[in-house]
Amino acid sequence: MELFLQQIANGLVIGSTYAVVALGFALAFTVLRVINFAHPDVFMIGMFAGLVAGVQFPEGGLLLAIVVGAVVAGAVGFLIERTVIRPLRGRDVLSTLIGTLGVAIMLQNGMAIIAGPDPVAYPTLLPRRMLEIGPVVLTVKQVVNFGICVLLLAFVSFYVRGTRIGRATRAIAERPDVAAAFGINVGLICTVTIVIASMMGGVAAVSVGTLYGSAWAFVGLLYGLKAFTCMLVAGNRYFEGVMVVGLAIGVIEALVTGYVSSSLKDAVAFFVLIGVLYFRPNGLFGSYST
Repeated sequence: MELFLQQIANGLVIGSTYAVVALGFALAFTVLRVINFAHPDVFMIGMFAGLVAGVQFPEGGLLLAIVVGAVVAGAVGFLIERTVIRPLRGRDVLSTLIGTLGVAIMLQNGMAIIAGPDPVAYPTLLPRRMLEIGPVVLTVKQVVNFGICVLLLAFVSFYVRGTRIGRATRAIAERPDVAAAFGINVGLICTVTIVIASMMGGVAAVSVGTLYGSAWAFVGLLYGLKAFTCMLVAGNRYFEGVMVVGLAIGVIEALVTGYVSSSLKDAVAFFVLIGVLYFRPNGLFGSYST
């Protein structure tokens, strides 16, 4: 039972990160009707921005690294939206997919040239301490990472349901033509959506870099595949559904690692994807029409 509870806790920690990155995909696809494959590499840029802040200004600690990571990731997301997504928005999904995939490759290889193709050590922004929560033992880094991701997930839920811009976002997701007819600035909402998704990715990236103690130019590829799978499994109609699936996949991966084999954990998400989409092509919680 102790092993089971420990693996559940480990899975929730990593699953919460999957959920945050998956929400970036879901926001872009729901509102802009684009698949933003550059989003995971905006996550990576935020991770390295936090690393630089942590190294150059160690007295600022985790808070400064998170702020810098969020701001830089948001700025990169804004540039991608203006230079790639906006000119291609309204065309077929494949056009924006190819365009953002090209940006992702540029960001990956550009960072590999700057920082090298191997993982880079992350500054120590949190104490190396263990916390016992009943039979479960977690590090301070794990607890902080989970807490940050839960706050981000709660923020998204409040944003889309409790704010004026969030309600406009949902209106555009339902019927962009009707939303525009009622005076909603669709272009502005699209820009805000990408920036918010990018900033969330930047915050989560700094937290993940602190958790694992390293940053890597190609880290976006792994998180991007898992997060995109979460969105497809959940569907994009309910953001809370994406959160639940992200957490669930993290837990399933941890259980497979603990009870079967760690070599199979990366295949779990794709087994789940195949099974779900065979029976529910629109995802577990349904999707908006494109």
